[in-house]
Amino acid sequence: MSRGVWRIFAVALTTYQQTLETHALLDFSGVLERAIHLLKQMDEFARSRYRLEARYHHVLVDEFQDTSRAQWELVAQLVRSWGEGLGASADALPPSIFVVGDRKQSIYGFRDAEVAILEDAAGFIEALRPDGRSRHAITVSFRAVPALLHFVNDVFGEVEKAGARRDGFTYEARDRFPAAGTSDERYSGRGVRPPDQDVALGLVTAGTVREAAGAVAGEIVELLSSATVRDRQTGVRRSATPADIGILFRSRESHREFEAALERRGVSTYVYKGLGFFDAPEIQDAVALLRFLAQPIADVRAAAFLRSRLVRLSDDGVRRLSPQLAQAIVAAEPPAVLKTLTVEDRMVLERTRIGVARWLARVDLVPPAELLDEVLRESAYAYELLGPRHLQARENLKKLRGIIRRIQNRGYATLGRVAEHLDRLAIGDESNAAIDAIDAVSLMTVHAAKGLEFPIVFVVNMGRGTGSFRAPIRVGCDAADEPSVAIADYQSESDDDAQAREREETKRLLYVALTRARDRLYLSATVQNGVCRMGRGSLGEVLPRSLVALFGTAEGGQTATWTAASGGIHDFQVSSLTSQLRPVPELSP
Repeated sequence: MSRGVWRIFAVALTTYQQTLETHALLDFSGVLERAIHLLKQMDEFARSRYRLEARYHHVLVDEFQDTSRAQWELVAQLVRSWGEGLGASADALPPSIFVVGDRKQSIYGFRDAEVAILEDAAGFIEALRPDGRSRHAITVSFRAVPALLHFVNDVFGEVEKAGARRDGFTYEARDRFPAAGTSDERYSGRGVRPPDQDVALGLVTAGTVREAAGAVAGEIVELLSSATVRDRQTGVRRSATPADIGILFRSRESHREFEAALERRGVSTYVYKGLGFFDAPEIQDAVALLRFLAQPIADVRAAAFLRSRLVRLSDDGVRRLSPQLAQAIVAAEPPAVLKTLTVEDRMVLERTRIGVARWLARVDLVPPAELLDEVLRESAYAYELLGPRHLQARENLKKLRGIIRRIQNRGYATLGRVAEHLDRLAIGDESNAAIDAIDAVSLMTVHAAKGLEFPIVFVVNMGRGTGSFRAPIRVGCDAADEPSVAIADYQSESDDDAQAREREETKRLLYVALTRARDRLYLSATVQNGVCRMGRGSLGEVLPRSLVALFGTAEGGQTATWTAASGGIHDFQVSSLTSQLRPVPELSP
């Protein structure tokens, strides 16, 4: 079976490459491979290579920890001759390469980033400059308060290290943040934190994810009424606003419970970067409308349209009309089953039939974007957007119109083609529309949060991992970088290496998450019967065991204390469903 997989793989690869060549195309990896191949040719491509070397004397590569091996090879080829004395400029300033990276923040392994390349690049640059100091460490953080810096130092000082693995997480002396205070001080107490500042660390626990989301939302409401943060521009403390708060999670599907919990409390939210656009209610309604008008005889599409907020037919009404849902909308004569519906469902369906007849007559006679505007206007859909999400919903619909117009400009003129293209986009990485100057709590994955910071950060669902699903056929490389195929339940060396690699990247993901906060950091997980279970691939799986145990013992209390192996003592404010039985302060309008 393994040999069969290799044969299928070879056939698929050959066919794919032939297809690209037939259409004179290159994919992303092909562009890199072709460029490297050309740069290595000192005969046919020599003149072009010398031109590049003469044109560019200084190379800066930022975020180098997210570089793939092919990308580094491309950079290395551009500057390789500098160490050989070929093509060096006669200018007073010699050629230079400057690389900026932090191996603790290498979290894009799924994009082929290799953390070990950072060490390879350091060795390469040292060879170019053997007589000088080519490596400098930046450890000072101007972002977080000392209490958080001490906490990060103690957490990652205790995180399990992988030893000899080149991609292993490391936290050496040069990685530690210098911070005020000594190791025996209570870091969140007066020794480090001025008495007029807020507590820097918090825990949020509950029995289920939904309850934890409610507890987080309740804590946010209280923070908005009483907490202060340092203004990023002036450094002066001021009252916290929704825009000062970020909620981070490991997996993409985790935001829904927290978004809903905040909306129930009247707090605006913004789901950031690659999350939620095609899941947003207003987009689902609009897409359901377009898909049905494009194919009005499809019962499945009719069901989605009838249950959308454009129609709002009840579940019982849909059940009574099935399986002839499309006919119930477009047939010339109303179906007999119409008489069995409730008064409200019957009125809704009759108005829908009238509207759909008019809209279908306009299909492909007016551009799809204009037809969408007509339907939303005639159906008074704007009333469905009222609520704390109205700004985000309005911007999302504006973005959808823009997407449809771009499709139209590419020649997808018919509504059917537009609907098909939207179906393809829906499985991608489309993000919510950006809203300028809106005061909303940001929800995002840790990957999306990289490079950002917030005065207050909640790292939630710490026990939710990536799951235990394993593909039935796995093609990869083992620890020796040799190709490997594993079938079904067979646990190969490649599987073992992939699991170890994932665990090391999770440690780096945790580091990125905990270092996004400026003033306050909350950790949230579910606790049942006093036990906090961390799933495979979760952020909590790589936390120090003593810190994981704190979630269980803290439940129901007001404060909790974690004593690190270094002797550092860290106080946490505890928030849970129990602690939130106290009255919740009202937000000002």
